[in-house]
Amino acid sequence: MLAATTDWKTIQAGSVRINDGRGDLSITSCNEPLDTVMTKLRQAYAGCETLENFRQNETLGWARIRAEGKIVTLLALAPNLATAPNTPEQTVLFVLTQAQGDFDKSRLPPAAPRLSDPPPYPGSRVQTYLTGAESRMQLELYAAAAAPEAVRQHYAGALLDRAWTRLDPAGASASLALYQKGSALCAVLVLPAGNGASTITVLHKRLEME
Repeated sequence: MLAATTDWKTIQAGSVRINDGRGDLSITSCNEPLDTVMTKLRQAYAGCETLENFRQNETLGWARIRAEGKIVTLLALAPNLATAPNTPEQTVLFVLTQAQGDFDKSRLPPAAPRLSDPPPYPGSRVQTYLTGAESRMQLELYAAAAAPEAVRQHYAGALLDRAWTRLDPAGASASLALYQKGSALCAVLVLPAGNGASTITVLHKRLEME
């Protein structure tokens, strides 16, 4: 699909669990800017049924389509724009492929949050939980009836109180913040959801350290 992309390489591939549904997740990266990758994705999936339109902001792009009878969710992230804005641009692409039945199960929210460090934003509602044994990763999405700036400030304080160290310069991105504690990484992405509300994504990744 993206064969012409410079230095395209697979970071991780394997099965994942999303709420009560399963799927196959591939994570790949390339040395091309987000705009270029999003253009190639639109071209690659031009003949497929669009379930959620291609959208993009300064650090990520996403879409959902139906291809060969499967539901394909696309998420492209430009981490350098948040952590090292003066370095050459790179893009990381997440592609989640699911059967219709698993996709339907995944759409039902979990009964309760599973991540506890940091705890969810007070009053937020958990929407999605994702985990994969191969990737040593957990991801949880929440909806909060609070402005993004208030949510970001809350998480910044909560993570520092729990001995997480911020990796990216404060203010490098209005949406994304990266933290580390020992062999664990934590990324917090807060986006506006309209009417003064926010969508929150918290990702935990366990590093393999010798």
